[in-house]
Amino acid sequence: MILNTLNSRSFFIAFGIIVFCMLTFIAVHQPQQFSTASIGPGIDDRLVSLRVDDFIVHISEKVLDGIRNEKLLCPDLRRELSTSSDGSEKKLPTLYIITPTYKRPEQIPDLTRLSQTLMHVPSILWLLIEDAEVLNPNVAEIVKRSGIPFIHLIAPMPKDEQKKKVKARGVSNRNRGLEWIRENNVDPDGVIYFADDDNTYDLRLFEEIRVVKKLGMFPVGLITSTGVSTPIVKNGLVTGFYDGWIANRKFPVDMAGFAFSVDLLYQKPNARMPFIPGYEEDKFLQSLEVKKEDIEPKANNCTKIYVWHTQTKKNKAPVKAKGNYENTNIDILYNVLES
Repeated sequence: MILNTLNSRSFFIAFGIIVFCMLTFIAVHQPQQFSTASIGPGIDDRLVSLRVDDFIVHISEKVLDGIRNEKLLCPDLRRELSTSSDGSEKKLPTLYIITPTYKRPEQIPDLTRLSQTLMHVPSILWLLIEDAEVLNPNVAEIVKRSGIPFIHLIAPMPKDEQKKKVKARGVSNRNRGLEWIRENNVDPDGVIYFADDDNTYDLRLFEEIRVVKKLGMFPVGLITSTGVSTPIVKNGLVTGFYDGWIANRKFPVDMAGFAFSVDLLYQKPNARMPFIPGYEEDKFLQSLEVKKEDIEPKANNCTKIYVWHTQTKKNKAPVKAKGNYENTNIDILYNVLES
């Protein structure tokens, strides 16, 4: 009886050792990246040992399944890690974000806000183009600090346009960005978007425009007396346009309300934006020779607003208060404000 009991215990001990060794062997020879997620109280969830570099870590089976099934990855990352039919990694199409900017009290805070939005967007190239004769080092510092791949250029408004009472601001900058894209023969699968620095952007907008095949359009909030500019969509098709200022425009849309493919730009080498205040978007889209039937309604058939024309409040140039501020931080701060 005693012998049988000892044999039985030995068997279970040996069996346990064998199972433990097998699990350890599998864990050590299955290197994987890992993520963490909080597990609610009372949830029965076993831990799995994995080797990450030279460390053994423990991870929840539910979390591990989430990684395997990509449930814990954001949509952009899922697409970026998806594979082509031949098994190779399929990268995201590049977004070419063209931002015109000019010197004013709000320039640095506007660009700071925009840069910290774009920092969360994968696979982009930011073309930041100043309406200036020389590059502003304070603007350059913002884009460098962001870590976003960027091109920093100048494209001053032509002298004759500067003399006009009503100016078509940003046109020379956007045209320079389009020229750079043509000159550098970028990926034709990419998408171009004009992102002004005084708008507010939902990150979902960039997911939407990345899949544009030719010309995508979507609503823009906080614009004109109607509060929104958008294509009118019925049964998934664009049937017209809703905007507070139609003005006999074929495409009465806001600059922030459309994105188009690099391939389309390549097909229309003469497409440019004109210096016609109020008609920049319309005339540019006409130069691309697109039709209403070409428009791809984005943002859930144009029922969501992912970009707002917030327009930072205009501020007068700062005036330093009277007083003796020699050898203090005040002079430095005013150099920043006036940059």
